[in-house]
Amino acid sequence: MTAADTANLQTLLQAVLAGRDQPLEQAGTLPPEAYASEPFYQLEVERVLRTGWLPVGHIAQLARVGDYFCHDLCGELLVVMRGSEGQRAMSRVCLHRWAELLQGSGNCRRFACPAHKWTYDLEGRLVGAPAMDQVQFDTRQQRLPEYRSEIVDGFIYVNLSADAPPLTPQLRELSRELAPLAPERWRIGVTLDYDCPVNWKLVVETFSECYHHIGAHPETFDATYPGRDSYVEEGRVGWTVLHAPARHDAPQERLTAGFPLLGELSAQQRQEFRVYLVYPYQLLAVMPDRVYWFCLQPCGAMRTRFQAHLLLDPRAPDDPNYPQLLEAERSFYARFNEEDIAINRMQQRGVTTRVARPGRFSHLEKALWQFANYLRQRLDMPAV
Repeated sequence: MTAADTANLQTLLQAVLAGRDQPLEQAGTLPPEAYASEPFYQLEVERVLRTGWLPVGHIAQLARVGDYFCHDLCGELLVVMRGSEGQRAMSRVCLHRWAELLQGSGNCRRFACPAHKWTYDLEGRLVGAPAMDQVQFDTRQQRLPEYRSEIVDGFIYVNLSADAPPLTPQLRELSRELAPLAPERWRIGVTLDYDCPVNWKLVVETFSECYHHIGAHPETFDATYPGRDSYVEEGRVGWTVLHAPARHDAPQERLTAGFPLLGELSAQQRQEFRVYLVYPYQLLAVMPDRVYWFCLQPCGAMRTRFQAHLLLDPRAPDDPNYPQLLEAERSFYARFNEEDIAINRMQQRGVTTRVARPGRFSHLEKALWQFANYLRQRLDMPAV
């Protein structure tokens, strides 16, 4: 960066940090520039994303030995794979001359570089390197780099730093709350892929509040779950939760999609959905019979890719009407995602205007206030 770029970044960072310790009743949003500045995004990568536990998948994607899926994370090319020794997250960059070894998802017993056919086993060990017998080279000493990973409540998290504290203890209270729903048994019914020209924080924030139901979702959500009735619990160290109660007179058939209930639910749980945000961007909306899960991949200051997964009880496919129910839910899922993305696109255009200023939080945006404070705490730490 030039000296001017560095100065601008420091000015923006100080503007972000200036909002520390404000009560919700007086608090404002992050500065608009925080959603558009590439240097600021790179600062987030170093201080927030690379130091945090980031969700990359669910164990349902690794049902059999040899199953794998690829995931890009802060410039790193990962493959998450189930081998004979369990799940692991590894680099998918060949040790020879850096070609990408795998793409997408699938199942394999071994995988080879498309350039020179260097071959690896499911644990990332190099087991074949053609035409290397005339140089000093021992394949037995070669293995793909592995990233720290943990499985919590069925979700696979990866950490790119060497010294971050373990995740499982941080989410113990959340795990107790989700345990009756058996999240490790959930299965993926639908996956929708999106590549959006928006900042990752806009996706997180929209997912984490129901205030926008009145504008973005008057039919899909507000008619059943009025945003004005939503509320957010006090934040925990690593996560927070929002409750969205249904109207007292909402027909029962509007509260489920016809799939088996996720567990033994209380009367309250049958009449609401809950939105969990595990920092920095694990996003779960838990309905009585299904879960909407966004798996993000921030790609720059103004680009975010994500997969929107529909998670279901494993008994769901046993219903003879499952194909029709699934197609109806796919259509509904796509509809409200497009409604949110349309709003995010408008916001992204707005933050780049010269007259844009920080906004004032509503009490309905308590989760966003908590998220902003989490970001300020992480951004105020030195890079590692």
